[in-house]
Amino acid sequence: MITPKLKMRAFFPFTATLAAALALAPAQAAEPAFATAPATGTVSAVRLLSAGPLEGGAYRAGVEISLAPKTATYWRQPGEAGSPPVFDFSKSANVAKVETAFPTPKHLDEAGTVVAGYDETVIFPLKITPKNPKAPATLSLDLDYAACGKICLPAKASLTLALPQSGASPFAAAIAAAEKRVPVKISGAEAAKRLALKKDGESWRLSVAGPGKVQDIFAEVPEPLFIESKREGADFALTLFSTGPKPKSANVTLTIVTDKETFEAPAHLE
Repeated sequence: MITPKLKMRAFFPFTATLAAALALAPAQAAEPAFATAPATGTVSAVRLLSAGPLEGGAYRAGVEISLAPKTATYWRQPGEAGSPPVFDFSKSANVAKVETAFPTPKHLDEAGTVVAGYDETVIFPLKITPKNPKAPATLSLDLDYAACGKICLPAKASLTLALPQSGASPFAAAIAAAEKRVPVKISGAEAAKRLALKKDGESWRLSVAGPGKVQDIFAEVPEPLFIESKREGADFALTLFSTGPKPKSANVTLTIVTDKETFEAPAHLE
């Protein structure tokens, strides 16, 4: 796996601002059973949050990354620069599967380079399926991520949370809000009705039929490829780049933000 290099920038004082940001984090004095203590870095902190007991055969939870002001962390495919978060739940007990979702990111300008990420506290929703739903389950996370202000700092967190078997979680509403920020996935057939891609020189022109007016798009391709998008009137130009040989075609996942909804669609560049 090829990970884009972090672009380094000048350092700035942030210890006090991080403390202030964490003081404003939701439900700071909540019951310990529904959250871990924060694993605190220089400009960031991470917690595991639980939405409550088992529902429909699965637990709902979240990984919360709190950020100091003027600090950002990255989406699953940041672009030319940046380092996506890597979630490792392999040390969990009585856990068959953990599904991690990514809320819709923003495009952020980092010293002239545009990346996809988050510049405020973000919760990544989790759906946890236990091996034995009648037995207690423990979620363990090893997380590698980056927190970038005027300098990019690699960060790590190791957290463990015994998933609660009863009670009402003070974090349920925050996790539900994060789940609503996750794009809705549509099928290839539905995508073909709503999207049009046309080769235009070294790029592809993307038109979106709706519903709603397109505000932004995020395009993902398999490594070692990456893709840049640029608005051109009502459409977008997609340009494919590679750190190795450049292919003539590629499968792409498009996250499209409109004023009506955000959806994720498969597409093919050829």
